[in-house]
Amino acid sequence: MYVCICNALNERKVQASLDNGATTPAAVFRQHGCQVQCGKCVPTLRAMTAEHRATCARRRAQPDRNAQPAYSVAAE
Repeated sequence: MYVCICNALNERKVQASLDNGATTPAAVFRQHGCQVQCGKCVPTLRAMTAEHRATCARRRAQPDRNAQPAYSVAAE
């Protein structure tokens, strides 16, 4: 689905920008070499960036089940 018709930005392009470090709608536009035109997409982009940040925060908060302990306990 198109998020920004003026600049032909679809969900896939926006998600790629978010995955590449964009954290604001302006950063999404910069990564694609364009600017806001009519502004109707900005609320949707804000929601997408907020959701992406929340998802990343949840991932960081969850312990990595495959990680090895940083230390080992010697057997007595």
